Amino acid sequence: MRFLTVRRGVPIATVAAVLLAVLPAVSANSVTPSPWPEFGNGPSHTGTSTGAQAISTANVSQLTQAFSATLPGVADGPPVFRPAVVTSAGTIDMLFVATKDGWIVGLDAHTGAAVWSHQNGPGSCHINNGGSVCYTTSSPALDPNGQYVYAYGLDGRAHKYAVATGAETTSGGWPELTTTKPYDEKGSSALAVATSGGVSYLYIANGGYPGDRGDYQGHVTTINLATGAQKVFNTLCSDKTIHFTATAATDCPNVQSAVWARPGVTIDADTGKVYLTTGNSVFDGLHNWGDSVLAINPDGLGTANGPVDSYTPTNQSQLNQADADLGSTTVAVVTAPSGSSVAHLGVQGGKDQKLRLLNLDDLSGQGGPGHTGGELQLMNVPQGGLVFTHPASWVNPADSTSWVFVATGNGLSGLRLSAPGGAPTMTTQWTVTTGGTSPILSNGVLYYLTGNGIRALNPTTGAVLWSDTSGGVGLHWQSPIVAGGSLYYTDGSGHLRAFHLPGSVTRISGSDRYVVSAAVSSKLPVWVPVAYVASGANYPDALSGSAVAGRDGGPMLLVQPDAIPPSIASELTRLHPGRIVVLGGTASVNDAVFSALGGYTTGTVTRIGGADRYVVSAAISDSYSPGVGVAYVTTGENFPDALSATPLAAGPGGGPILLTQPDVIPSSVVTALQRLHPGRIVIVGGTSSVTPSVATQLQAFTSGGVTRLGGQDRFEASAAVAGTFTAPVNTVYVTVGTNFPDALSAGPSAGRAGAPILLVLPTSIPTATSAALQRLAPTNIVIVGGTASVSSAVEQSLAAYLG
Repeated sequence: MRFLTVRRGVPIATVAAVLLAVLPAVSANSVTPSPWPEFGNGPSHTGTSTGAQAISTANVSQLTQAFSATLPGVADGPPVFRPAVVTSAGTIDMLFVATKDGWIVGLDAHTGAAVWSHQNGPGSCHINNGGSVCYTTSSPALDPNGQYVYAYGLDGRAHKYAVATGAETTSGGWPELTTTKPYDEKGSSALAVATSGGVSYLYIANGGYPGDRGDYQGHVTTINLATGAQKVFNTLCSDKTIHFTATAATDCPNVQSAVWARPGVTIDADTGKVYLTTGNSVFDGLHNWGDSVLAINPDGLGTANGPVDSYTPTNQSQLNQADADLGSTTVAVVTAPSGSSVAHLGVQGGKDQKLRLLNLDDLSGQGGPGHTGGELQLMNVPQGGLVFTHPASWVNPADSTSWVFVATGNGLSGLRLSAPGGAPTMTTQWTVTTGGTSPILSNGVLYYLTGNGIRALNPTTGAVLWSDTSGGVGLHWQSPIVAGGSLYYTDGSGHLRAFHLPGSVTRISGSDRYVVSAAVSSKLPVWVPVAYVASGANYPDALSGSAVAGRDGGPMLLVQPDAIPPSIASELTRLHPGRIVVLGGTASVNDAVFSALGGYTTGTVTRIGGADRYVVSAAISDSYSPGVGVAYVTTGENFPDALSATPLAAGPGGGPILLTQPDVIPSSVVTALQRLHPGRIVIVGGTSSVTPSVATQLQAFTSGGVTRLGGQDRFEASAAVAGTFTAPVNTVYVTVGTNFPDALSAGPSAGRAGAPILLVLPTSIPTATSAALQRLAPTNIVIVGGTASVSSAVEQSLAAYLG
C-alpha cells in the first residue's frame, strides 16, 4: 500500500535545484507556487519544500517584510498555503491559520487581509473541569483536492471548510468527533492528510493538557475523506477501537499516555505505514503502549489488539517515572545514506535529550510489536536540550548526502548520515547555540524561529545567512513556511508575518518556440501526472488544451508535426509524466511522433483529435463533467483572445475553452455545449471576434448568464480578462500580441499561478495593457519570449509597474 507523495528516491531539494538551474533569472515570486498543505509540507513532514523556490543562499539576505497581519488570537503553529484560490473577489493565493482559542482564518497571502474566519471556541470547556479555559496548539491541513481545509475545534471535533468561502460542511458526518473529553484530551498536534490506495485520510491526534492530569489515553482518529467513516486507535487499551467516554463501561482504566508531538503522526510513503509516538504511561507490549513509537495502517487500524509494529526503549519505566516523554516529538523520516543496509530510516527524539535512529520496516529489529530496544543508533542531542520540536530532513543535491536538523531550547544541530560497512549512523557536522522551533528547509536554505526572531542558515555549515528580529516574543510551537515565493510565520503576539524578495521583471526565452515551451514546463517538479503535447506549427490545439493541462497539473509541450525537438525530449525525460495526451490529428502530430512519445512515460499515450480545430476543442471538453461551472468561448480564427482566456480556464474553478467561428457556432461545439450545460458562459473577445448573434445563441446552452470580456482589440480584451483578477497580484505574464509561438505554453502555468496574461506590442505597451498593469501592481512580471518578440526597451518600461 503506497501513499501519494514525492518519492523518496527523488530528493525534493534536488528537484528545486534542477528547476532553478534551468531558469536562474526567475525570481521567487514568479515561480509557479506549490501548496504547503500541512505541517512539514506533506504527510512525511520532512519540512522541505516540494516546489521550486527562488529564495536561495544567494539572495536570502534581500528578504524584507511584506506585511504583518493581526490575527484574532495567537496561533501556536504554522500556517498552510494554497495558491490560486478562486474567490468572489478574484483569484488569490491564500493562507490558513488556526489559533489557540479555536479560530480558523483564511487570508490573502499577498496582503494579509482576512477573506473569511470562523471560531469553534472553548465555550464551557475548562481544562480538567477546573478554572482554566481549554485551548489548542493544532494547525490546519488542506484536502488533497485543494478545495477544503480542515481544522480542529475546541468542541472536540474536526471541521471542514471550503477554502474560497469558509463555508462549513455539515453533512456526511461533519464536523467529525475526535474526542468526547475535550476538557481532558487536548488537541496538541497538527492535522495530517495522506492518500493511500486512492483513498485520502485525515489524521487527528489527542493527548493531554500540561500538568498530566485527567482521564486521557492518547489516541489518533483517522477519517476516510471519501465516506466520512472513521477509525480510532487508542494507545492505552489498544484492543478497544472506540472513542472512550467518562463512563466506566466505555472508558479505559489506564490513563495519561498522550499523542502530542508537533505533527501528530508521520506517514512514510515507502513503508506504507503511519507512525506515532506516545508520552508517559504504562507499557505492557500487549494493549498499553506508553513511551513507544507505534506503526499503524493507513486506515487508522493496527492488528486485532494493537499496532502493526512498535519500538519501546529498554528504559521505558525510567522514562515514565521521570516524566521524560519519548512522545515530546515523533519520528522524522530520513533518506537512507548510500550503502545503507537498512532501506527506510527514521529519527526519534524525546525529553531524555537522546536521538534514536530506527529501522522503519522493523522498528525493534525483532519482527513485530511488543519488544523493547532495537534502535540502530542511540546518541545524545549534540547541543543538549529536550526535543519538543520536529526535525527537518534533507538530501543535499550537491553530493546526495542525507541530513537531519534538530532544534531544542539549547540550539540547533546539523547531522549527516552515512553507512560505514552498511550500518547507518548519524554524525554531528555543526551546532549553533541559539535555540528555536521546528526547522524547515527550502532551496538550500535552513530556516527556524528563535527568541530573537527568524534565522536563515547554510544547512551544511550552520552559518547565518540572514536574520530578522520581528516576532520573536512569546514563541512556542510556531514554525515558518516558504511558499509562493515568500516566507511566512506566526508569532507569539498574534501576528502573521510575511517576507519576500524585491519584485523583478524576468524573461523566459529560448532559441525557438520549442525551447521556450520546455523552459516554461521546467518550473514543474519532477514527475507530473500528465503532459499534454500539441503542434507548435499552429495555435488552436494548444490553446484549447491549456485549460485541461492547467487543471490536471501538467505542462503544454510543443512538438513539430513529424519530430520531437531535443529540448522537449529532455524535458519529457526530466518530467517522466504519468501519461501523455496528444492534442490534434495526425496532420498536427503524426503517428511516428505519437509512437515515440511512449518512450517517455510508463503510462498511456492517447490522442484527442478531430477533423478541424472546432472538433478538437469540443473533444477536449469531453473531460469536463456536465454542469461544469463555466465554459469559455472564443474565436478559432486567431490566437490572442484564447491566449488571454487560458489563465481563467486553467485555474481552479475554471472550465473548457471552446472555439467558435465569428458568426456561427460549429455543430461539434453545439453538441459539446448541450452536453456540458455550463453554469455560465464567458465570451472572451470583442464583437468582431464573436458576434452578438453568437452571444444570443449561446444563451440556450446555460441556465446562467452569458457575459463578455472584450474590447476594441486584442489588447483591450486581454486587459478585460485581467480585470477579473484582484489587485495586487503576485505575478503577471506578458507576451507579444502579434504572434503566437512563444506564449502557447504559458497558459497552464499562468492558471496554476493565478496570474493573468497581458499582451504587448514588440516595441511598446498598449494603453489598455498599461492601465491593467497599473491597477494590478504586480510584484513580479514574467516576459515569455525573446527580445525579438518583446524588446529590451519594453522590458525596461515594465519595471515601472511593479508594486
